[in-house]
Amino acid sequence: MPPRRAKKEAAAPAKLPLEDCRIVFSGTFVGGQDQHKKTAESLGANTTGTTIVQSVTHVIYSDKSTDKISAKVKQAHGMSIPVVSIDWLLKTKETNTRHPEKDYALDLSSLDAASDTSVADADTTSQTNGDDTRGTKRKRSPSPAQDGAKADGEEEDTLKRSKLETKRAMGEGQILKDKTVQIPVDAGAPYGFAVHVDSDGLLTQSSGWCAVWTRWGRVGESGQHALIDCQSLQDALQTFEKKFKDKSGLLWSNRGDNPKPKKYAFVEVNYKDESDDEEEAEGSAATKEEKEDQKPLICTLHPSVAKLMELIFNQQLMDNTMAALKYDRNKLPLGKLSKATIMRGFQALKNLSELFADPAKASQYGLPYQQAVEHLSNTYYSVIPHAFGRERPPVIAADEQLKQEIELLENLSDLKEASNIMKVDKTKFDVHPLDRQYQGLKMQEMTPLDRASTEFAQLADYLVETRGNTHGLNYQVEEIFRIERQGEFDRFDQSDYADGKMKLKKNRKLLWHGSRSTNFGGILSQGLRIAPPEAPVNGYMFGKGVYLADMSSKSAGYCCAYMSNGTALLLLCEAELGDPIQELTGADYNAGEHAKQKGMLSTWGKGGTGPLKWKDAGAVNPALQGVMMPDTSVKPGNTNVPGCSLLYNEYIAYDVAQIRLRYLFRVKIA
Repeated sequence: MPPRRAKKEAAAPAKLPLEDCRIVFSGTFVGGQDQHKKTAESLGANTTGTTIVQSVTHVIYSDKSTDKISAKVKQAHGMSIPVVSIDWLLKTKETNTRHPEKDYALDLSSLDAASDTSVADADTTSQTNGDDTRGTKRKRSPSPAQDGAKADGEEEDTLKRSKLETKRAMGEGQILKDKTVQIPVDAGAPYGFAVHVDSDGLLTQSSGWCAVWTRWGRVGESGQHALIDCQSLQDALQTFEKKFKDKSGLLWSNRGDNPKPKKYAFVEVNYKDESDDEEEAEGSAATKEEKEDQKPLICTLHPSVAKLMELIFNQQLMDNTMAALKYDRNKLPLGKLSKATIMRGFQALKNLSELFADPAKASQYGLPYQQAVEHLSNTYYSVIPHAFGRERPPVIAADEQLKQEIELLENLSDLKEASNIMKVDKTKFDVHPLDRQYQGLKMQEMTPLDRASTEFAQLADYLVETRGNTHGLNYQVEEIFRIERQGEFDRFDQSDYADGKMKLKKNRKLLWHGSRSTNFGGILSQGLRIAPPEAPVNGYMFGKGVYLADMSSKSAGYCCAYMSNGTALLLLCEAELGDPIQELTGADYNAGEHAKQKGMLSTWGKGGTGPLKWKDAGAVNPALQGVMMPDTSVKPGNTNVPGCSLLYNEYIAYDVAQIRLRYLFRVKIA
C-alpha cells in the first residue's frame, strides 16, 4: 500500500486566487478540457482528478443548460459541491480574483434529492465491476507506473478491498499520485468491493468494514482464492502487508527492491485512465446522438499513406508478434504495461549478463551459480510475463537466449507506442481513424514518390542491387515514401554534427535500417532509439547504438516479413558517421565507449562483402547533396578486408542526433 502523501509545503505569502481549490471539469469545452485545466492550474488550482470525491471544491460544467445533467454534476450537487459555468474560471483569470460562485452557479434546483443515491450506486457499479475487460479510451500522457503485484508460475493477486457503507459512496480507491485513476477489482472478487489505495481519498465511517482478497494459481488459470474478513481498515492493512511480506520477502514500503530468491516478484501495472473525459464512459445522451447523426467519415490521406497506416496499426499483426515472442498479452496488456516495467525487464537481463561474464557474482544472491541463473531468469519472467502454457519456463542460460529477450523488450517498447497512438482522441468522431493514427505519428512529411520519377528508380535500384547472395531474397517495391519526422532536422542542425560544427570530417551516408512492421508506430513517432542503460551490453555486437547497413538484404532480415504476409518496411537514413570512424572486424560489446575515448562518433563493422563504389546522393534528390550512397552501376563484391568475421558491413551511430530518416520503403519479399 503506498505511503500517505506528504503534505504540501506552506503556500507563499502571495496566494494565487484558486490555490485552495480542487476542480473537476465535466462536459465538452471549446478548445478542449486541457486548455481550461492549464488556465485553472496557472491560478493555483489542482485539476488532476476526474471523479467526484470529498476533497473536490468545484465542478466546472460546459453547458449552462440543465436539460442534460451529467453524472458528475449530479454527484457534486448531492455533495453540496458548487457547480459553476466556465465563465467563473474565465472571469477569475481576467481579474486575477476569485469571484463568488453563486454568480456563476447552475440552477440545479430541479434535481430530485434522491438522485444522490442513484448516482452513487451507478458510480460504485462502474468502479467495482470485476470483469477483466480492457478499455480503449485515450491515454492522456505517459505517466509513472502504478502499483500492482503479480507473480510467475503461481500467481498471488493480493489486493485490499473495502466495502464502504456510506451515505454517498463515491471516490473509493483513489490512486496515490493521480486521483484520476481507478484500479479494477480482481476478476472473481465479489461485486461491491473497491480497491483501497490511499486513505487520503477514502470515505470511511464506523459502519464500514474491510476485507483482504487473495488469489493464487497457475498463470492463465483462475486458481483458488480467499476473502479474509477484517475488523477495521487498520486490521486489513496489517493483513495485506503481512501477506505481501510472506510472498515477496519484502516489506510493502520496500516493494521496489530487487526480488528475493524463491519469492514472488512485485510487478508494476499502469492503471492510468485511458480517457480524458469520464463522460465518454458514461455514454451521455449527447455523445450517443453525435454518433447517430454522424455522417460516414472520409479519410483525407493519400491512398498509399492510408494503406500504410492500416499495416502499421494492424492489431492482429501486433497480437501475432507478441505471440511469436512468447509475450503473455492477456496477463499484462500493452495498455497496462508501464515503461518502468520494461526497464525492470532490461535490468533483470543485465543482471543475468553480468552473471554470465562473472560467475562469482552468484554470491551476491547467496546462491550457487546455476541456482542464481535460475533465480534471475524467474525474476525476469515475473516482471515480463510469458506464455509458455503448462510448460516450465526455460532458464535463460546463454547469450543467444538473452538476445531473444532483448528483442522482445525492444519490440514491446515500440508496440506500446503504437498502442497509445491507436487510442488517441477517440472522442473526435469527425476524424477518420486512419487520419487520427497518422496525426499521432507527428510526421512533417510522408509523400509517396512517383514510380516514373528518377528519384524512385534510383532508390529502387539501391534496394534491389544491394542484395547479399547469402540472403536469397526477391523484392517487389510497392511504395517509396519521402519522409521527415517533426523536429528531427532541427535536432540535427542544432547538434554538433551540423555543417560548420563538426570537429571531425564529414562522413554522411544513406544507409538501411529494418524492423518489424509493427514497430513502425514507435519508430516513426519516436525516432530510432538506442537501448537504455538498463539493457545488457552483450546483447549488441558493437555496443548500444543505432545499427545501419549498406546492403539492403542485411536490414531486410530484421523485418520478419513472414509475420506480415510477406510485406516489409525498410528505412533509408542519412547518418553522420564522422571521419575518422572506428573500424572493427570482430565483435566488441564496448565499442561505443572505445569510440568515444578515441574522439570518434561511430563504428564501422567491416564485412567481407559490400559496395565497391559510392556516389553523391544529390543525384537522387538535391536535398541529399553531400550524402554518399552506393553506386549500383558497380555491383557489390569482395571487400578484401583481412580477418573480418562479418559477412556484410555494419555501421553503428551512438547518438540518435546523428540520424535523419529520409525514405520509407514498402516491399514485398519472397
